[in-house]
Amino acid sequence: MYKQINIYDLLEILQQKLGPQDWWPAENNEEMLSGMILIQNTNWKNVDRSLANLKRATNFDVKKMLLIPQDQLQELIQPSGFFHNKAIYLRAILTAYRDDFDTWEKLPTNLLRKKLNAIKGVGNETADVLLLYYFHRPSFVADNYSMKLFSRLHTFNKKPTYLQLKHAVEKDFDLTSKQAEELHALIDEFGKLNSDFFDNYQLSLPNMS
Repeated sequence: MYKQINIYDLLEILQQKLGPQDWWPAENNEEMLSGMILIQNTNWKNVDRSLANLKRATNFDVKKMLLIPQDQLQELIQPSGFFHNKAIYLRAILTAYRDDFDTWEKLPTNLLRKKLNAIKGVGNETADVLLLYYFHRPSFVADNYSMKLFSRLHTFNKKPTYLQLKHAVEKDFDLTSKQAEELHALIDEFGKLNSDFFDNYQLSLPNMS
């Protein structure tokens, strides 16, 4: 017999188990946005090396970052892998940050997410991370760590798509932006532990089986 929990119980249990996370780890917006692109398909150790290179070269000055020649930018971020595409994506997000983010801040979340999704290199996961940590909108990031944990929590029989899981969680999602940030960070940190702690729990979500 599984112990039944909901998304709010999950947040409380993870907070008790792991403590506050206070993500996103960055000294300024430019570093944070760079990290959100560089973390795609790699680990944070590699991202840290790329970020250190960028800091030495530009001190995360957005004007300097956008003026770096493409081949030099690729060399700086090479530790993160996929450096050709990520250099393109990094320019795209920094350009949107410089030119558009102040205006987009005023948009409702659903329209804002569409704008973010339209930036080259910003897929569903990165869009939700941007909503959470830059725009401080309560959003659920249905990343691989979430999929893995929710599978262990017997939340679904058939693996959902990213958007199916996101929408199922957000159907009853009355978290503040700070709580949503912590939920994402805690799920990711717990996922790195490869723990079987939740094997005897079941998380129920609306319209998810």
